[in-house]
Amino acid sequence: MKLTHWLKILLFTVAVNPAAHALDLIEALTLAEQNDAQIDAAYSAYLSILEQQNQSSAALYPEIFVDVFARDSTIDKKYTGSTTILQDSKNSYKTKGYSLKLNQPLYNQELFDLVAQSDALALQSLAAYETAKQNLITRTAAAYFQVLGAIDNLEFATAEKKANAKLLEQNQERFNVGLIAITDVKETQATYDTSVAQEIVAINTLSNNREALWVIINAPAENLSSLHEKIPLLSPDPDDIKQWQDKAIKNNMELRATKYAVEAAKSKYDSSNAGHYPTLSLNASYGFSDADNSPFGDTFGGSKSTDSVIGVNLNMPIYRGGFTSSKTRQSLSELDQAKAVHEQQRRVTIQQTRIAYLTIKASILQVKALKQALISTESALEATQAGYEVGTRTSVDVLITQGNLFRSERDYAKSRYDYILNLLEIKRAAGSLSAADVQQINQWLVN
Repeated sequence: MKLTHWLKILLFTVAVNPAAHALDLIEALTLAEQNDAQIDAAYSAYLSILEQQNQSSAALYPEIFVDVFARDSTIDKKYTGSTTILQDSKNSYKTKGYSLKLNQPLYNQELFDLVAQSDALALQSLAAYETAKQNLITRTAAAYFQVLGAIDNLEFATAEKKANAKLLEQNQERFNVGLIAITDVKETQATYDTSVAQEIVAINTLSNNREALWVIINAPAENLSSLHEKIPLLSPDPDDIKQWQDKAIKNNMELRATKYAVEAAKSKYDSSNAGHYPTLSLNASYGFSDADNSPFGDTFGGSKSTDSVIGVNLNMPIYRGGFTSSKTRQSLSELDQAKAVHEQQRRVTIQQTRIAYLTIKASILQVKALKQALISTESALEATQAGYEVGTRTSVDVLITQGNLFRSERDYAKSRYDYILNLLEIKRAAGSLSAADVQQINQWLVN
């Protein structure tokens, strides 16, 4: 009871004070795995294909049917003609019985190829599901950092608005005592009005980005863990673009799915072509019937009979109006299409991997450069403001330098998020992205 009581207090505290716990990336991914509709749809599609595989395999096993029957029969005979010696008669009897039938394919190349096709489709669906799981990681991370980026942008927009408001107030005071012209006040007013509008846009963007994350995790995204000021800038490991390319060709899940699609199309083509082949099957049946008072029994006393049959049936297709040949040509075209899609995906995979590798290398340099640019713009603003105080710089100079500073802050913050997403992207392209990679990045967040 005491534990439950304290648990209720803790839950109430978190509810009334969201800042008590910030949602980190691992927790967001866990929620996404539990609630994302896209991953649920991909998993259901995979299970559906597995059932199709079971259905195809079932055609190779024996079919057994049982038929149980009970019938009432009436034979009513009437004779015409005045000289006949036969008398009209009416006889009713009951018949009951059962029959068992078995059919076992011995050779059916079309069925064998359809089973091979279903096996390839199952592997294709599994690869598609693995692709969806990796895409879930990148989608969740992208949505998460888009919220953090929107929070940063709102902070920068608010800070810029406050700075412009302060400068507008100073210019108004200077104009009142005749130190500056009215044009300086108007220019500052225009810049301030623009910053007000930018803050409104930033607020709306943050709300939209939170809604986008909510769609994935189905939970509020009001309080997220922020990124540490200092994060490691890691080069791809191994630091060799050719090795990453080879790894992607071998393991990329989307490419693997198209490979299995080619195998499925090949099996379908073989199955269509097998329509020209003979089929061989084993057939067996056993039947029993019991007819009471049947006129066909001994002295109308009824009859009992059994019937047993076993045999092998060979079916040789001769001509089906060109259907088999047309179906084979269609399957061949579909096979060519699957091969083309596979080749296109191979090229796209190589492109995505190489771009991700080169982007990470560039991102590292960009983060460092933008960090230095931020330091420089901060120093430039301090110097400009000092010059403004002594009259060597105008308010326009201050506005320009302030704008450069806030732009540098936005660019630097965005470059760090882009760098992290590129780290995930190269792993996704190489087919090795997992929760362990998210765990590493999660350590870079302020918990």
